[in-house]
Amino acid sequence: MKRNLKKNGAITLIALVITIIVLIILAGVSINLVVGDNGIITKAKDAKEKTEIASLKTEISLEILEKQMESSETGIGITNEDIRSILSKYGEVTYEDDEVTVKGVIPEGKNYEILLSEIWNSSIESDYNKEKKVNAPKLLTGMTPIKFEYPTDDAMGKIVETTKNDNDWYEYGETYETRRWANAQTEDGSMWVWIPRFAYKISGTTIDVKFLIGTTDNYYADDGTIKTAQRQTIVDETIDTTSDYTVHPAFTDESSINYANGGWDKELTGIWVAKFEAGYASGNNNAEVKASNVNYSQSSVWGKAVEVGTTSDGWQSARNWLDGIYEETTTSIKYPTFQGTTYAMNYINHNDAYNIAKSLTDSGNIYGLNSNNADSHLMKNSEWGAVTYLSQSKYGQNGTEITINNASLNSGNSSTTKANGNNVASVYAVTGCTSNTTNTTNTGENKTTIGAINGVTKNTATSEGIYTWNQKTGQNASTTGTIYGIYDFSGGLWERTADFISNGNTNLLIFGKALLDETNVIYTINGDTKTITANTGTSTKYVSIYPNNESGESNTDTASQKNFANNKKIYGDAVRETTSSTAGTSNTGWNKSSWNSGYSCFPGLGDPFFRRGGGFWHSSDGGAFAFRRNDGNSNFGDGFRAVLVENV
Repeated sequence: MKRNLKKNGAITLIALVITIIVLIILAGVSINLVVGDNGIITKAKDAKEKTEIASLKTEISLEILEKQMESSETGIGITNEDIRSILSKYGEVTYEDDEVTVKGVIPEGKNYEILLSEIWNSSIESDYNKEKKVNAPKLLTGMTPIKFEYPTDDAMGKIVETTKNDNDWYEYGETYETRRWANAQTEDGSMWVWIPRFAYKISGTTIDVKFLIGTTDNYYADDGTIKTAQRQTIVDETIDTTSDYTVHPAFTDESSINYANGGWDKELTGIWVAKFEAGYASGNNNAEVKASNVNYSQSSVWGKAVEVGTTSDGWQSARNWLDGIYEETTTSIKYPTFQGTTYAMNYINHNDAYNIAKSLTDSGNIYGLNSNNADSHLMKNSEWGAVTYLSQSKYGQNGTEITINNASLNSGNSSTTKANGNNVASVYAVTGCTSNTTNTTNTGENKTTIGAINGVTKNTATSEGIYTWNQKTGQNASTTGTIYGIYDFSGGLWERTADFISNGNTNLLIFGKALLDETNVIYTINGDTKTITANTGTSTKYVSIYPNNESGESNTDTASQKNFANNKKIYGDAVRETTSSTAGTSNTGWNKSSWNSGYSCFPGLGDPFFRRGGGFWHSSDGGAFAFRRNDGNSNFGDGFRAVLVENV
């Protein structure tokens, strides 16, 4: 009996010791969760410090900017001593190795240093055109500045080459004559429009814009004083864009907040956006047909019935207007061109649109662009938002709806491609066209021919009622209501953007592998089996991942509604901010509740990708603020647009 008692006692003692050890470990874990390097208290301190640093940077940069503007007016210029004097107010000034050049400041009582390079850009003065009160366009290699002769009742508009020193090259004003956004042309004939850095504030369906100074967050208020716009500075911050002016995220360095709103990896003074959606080279234009280093990735496409003489649309052998039917044959994507009255480039999936848009600066391209100073990429929702917000402001259409491009070359021909001797089948949308009506009053595609489009003169439409971008009435389809704006933001092809939800659906991998690789979404491929881990991946400067809340859902509409409702923080992208609250509900009309009654159909389930603007046959519910889900496959109704950013 004693032996058993001893044995039991030993076991009890061991259990007690183990229990104590476990409690100590748990206590250590708990303490670490609270006060450790990644603990709650540490994270709170870090967040407080980041907010404090951001506030100091803004305060110091504003004071330096005011001194710079003052010095510029006197002709003296800001000096190293001016900088030293300003920084000394905030703490200990630090210097570079030469012990003369100011490096930064260590705020009084703090253990961190604020570098001068982080708060002041010495080229601010040259970036900002004080006379025009907007950042000057930054021309890239291969670009030539252009302006236009305005179209009239008796004459069509004309392109006029100019120089960057021409004072009439651009103006961002409020009247018809002064809504002249800067335009440039690359060697292939593509046209690009400069969207300068700005801050915005939304009130109802009105967007007020303030152009920012250089790469700062500062702007001139109506009373002439310099003010600072707000922006998101920490990951968990929520910004109210109705309460104050907010720096549009398309121009900001968001690398420290995981590219939360589609920002870039540095501060930008502006971006170049293609004036028209992508078109086929030689498709009613003189652009050189040249193979890129990117190949088409699909061997079948979703095509139009008229191409094969059937009664319904469906899967067909891979094809496009330029290359003919190529099926599984490795086929290079030819460089697109971005010109008016051009066959819009369809039959390209999300993956391929992303890859070809990034290749525009590759060696031997047709544009004259150089990767040493230019970056090209597929347009993102944030950049789409920057264009639409500026268009909605007094510097653009000012609340007037952009007219629809519903021109369609689907005139009933049944042969398939250019290679078969037919110049219209396999091509449906034509860039830079419009009817004389808005989205909400027009119905259906407007069937016409390329001959009719090419035959327009003065301000006379085709017999079907189609106008072109360089006609007086055709200007209504631009973001400015003038020939200087951007076209095809309403109608034409649906335009793919570099945005998706990481919901684990296999269409992400089948039709968008390049976007997953860019964002490090986890996936595996074992033969025909493809597996994607949901809610993995991180947004980058090239691709934005949107939040989703569709787990367990099998109905696409319900999934879309839940995902939209879960998108509570992203701003600047013309999605949440420009859509009524009914978009996240099952109420009637939930999927047409964007401004101007445009589509508001958020990605979900098997349709995880975004597309924007509406197609020519969706003229009653497309528009500049429209967004719609898509599976990403190659088809007749989806295209894309590219954006250029200075790369230095």
